[in-house]
Amino acid sequence: MNLRIRMPALFALIAVLIAAVPALGAVVAKGEGVVVTSEDVAAMLESTSPDFTPTKDALVKATIKTVLFAKEAVDEEFPCEEVYGKEGFKKILTLSQCYIRGVLALKGLMPGSVESYYRAHPEFFKGKGGKLIPLDDDMKKKIELGILKTKAPIFARNEFQRLFQKYKVRICDSDGCK
Repeated sequence: MNLRIRMPALFALIAVLIAAVPALGAVVAKGEGVVVTSEDVAAMLESTSPDFTPTKDALVKATIKTVLFAKEAVDEEFPCEEVYGKEGFKKILTLSQCYIRGVLALKGLMPGSVESYYRAHPEFFKGKGGKLIPLDDDMKKKIELGILKTKAPIFARNEFQRLFQKYKVRICDSDGCK
C-alpha cells in the first residue's frame, strides 16, 4: 500500500468530517423535551458507514430524527429488549430502530395486501419450471416483510415530520434557534 497516495485522501476525509459536525457543546436543535447537541451529531457521524459522507444538514437532520424516534419509543413505552446494556448514543440508535419496527408492526398491512401483491406480481413467485410457488404462510410472511421494508423509509419520513411538529423542534445555529 502506498501511504503517500492514501494520506492526502485520509486528511481530506477527516477535514470533511470535521466540517460536518458543529462545534462541540453547541445545541443544534431543541424543542419541547428535546435537545440535540453537537455531541449527538458527532456520535451519529461515528455510527455511519465509512463509505458514506453526509452533508452537515443531512447529518443534523438524521440525528434529530433518531433522537425524536428514541424519545417517542421511551414516552410510548415501546418494548425494546436490545437496548439493555447499551449506553449513550448507541442506546438512542437502538431505541430509534425499535420505534420504527414497533410502529410498522402495529400499523401492519391492510387485509388482503399480501394476496393482492402475490396476484399482481406472479413473475416474482415462479419456481423451477416456471410454476407459480404456492402462497403458503412462509410465502405470506416473506411478502409482508418485503412490503414493510419498502414502506419503512416513507413511514420514517412522515413520522419525522409529525414528531418534529409535535415537539415544536427548532434548528439552532450561531444566530439562535428558529
